[in-house]
Amino acid sequence: MCRLVFSEKNDTFYDTNRRAFILGFQVTADLVPLFRGLVTGLQPFAAAQEVRLVFQTEVASLCASYNPEQVLSEITVLLSRVITFTPQSYAVFVSLGQCAEHPEHSLVAIENTGVDLSKMGEILSAVRHGLTVTRLEKGTRFTVMIPTKANSGTSKAVARNGTLLPKQYPMYHAVINKRLASYFSNTANFESAAEKKGASEGVFLKKVNAVIYSHMRDADFKVDSLASAMALSRTQLFRKIKALTQRSPQQYLRFVRLERAKKLLQSNEKDLNVSEVCYAVGFASKSHFTRSFQKEFGFKPSDYK
Repeated sequence: MCRLVFSEKNDTFYDTNRRAFILGFQVTADLVPLFRGLVTGLQPFAAAQEVRLVFQTEVASLCASYNPEQVLSEITVLLSRVITFTPQSYAVFVSLGQCAEHPEHSLVAIENTGVDLSKMGEILSAVRHGLTVTRLEKGTRFTVMIPTKANSGTSKAVARNGTLLPKQYPMYHAVINKRLASYFSNTANFESAAEKKGASEGVFLKKVNAVIYSHMRDADFKVDSLASAMALSRTQLFRKIKALTQRSPQQYLRFVRLERAKKLLQSNEKDLNVSEVCYAVGFASKSHFTRSFQKEFGFKPSDYK
């Protein structure tokens, strides 16, 4: 188990006081419906990625004084990203309980099956403080301690329930979908072609792209690592990616890196030289990067500069 603590950025005097005022405004209500509603709203998002999303609770009710912005904002992002990086046909479980050691806090646990996500930077950065990560045999548990003020005598024990079947879906899962879409913009053509072959194929390739993007700078992230992240053997990965892209996993991994490199070289916001772009997309050698880039696009990366 490892404890991750993220410090907050310094604000101006005005912003600090305004933020303190906003976060100081609390309501007293039951946390269980709040998180049940969150999981309900994300059910379509999980279903679209072929991930089973289950809400569990150790208590029938957990009345506490809390600020909704504090409680929901980071956990919504955390849960969305765990769903995104969980392979197809696996599950994500969300559970809620009261912290026995610290009664002024409640605990939210998000547990995925299939792969270890404990080192996934996009997930770890979702929560600035109070996040504990536990590696499981085939999965990961993310536990967040949220500040609440428990009201005595208001918690009732209950057996864990099963899969939550939503009746109505809030619209904010569509906003999350839109934000996550920025991960995949450079490989839109492949994704579009995959989706035409079937919804499952489209979801698979989006997850492959998300995993590659999250390890973009890592020169040691190769086909074996990608297969492990997708909970597939090398043979299974080869068959699926080859069928969707007409490229081997190694070729496709290089293609995604080079697509990202081209975008960085074209960017007016980031003035990076060729060497900086080379390392930013996971190439250890500038000469290898240049040869690969020219072979893929027909011109040298230096032509952009």
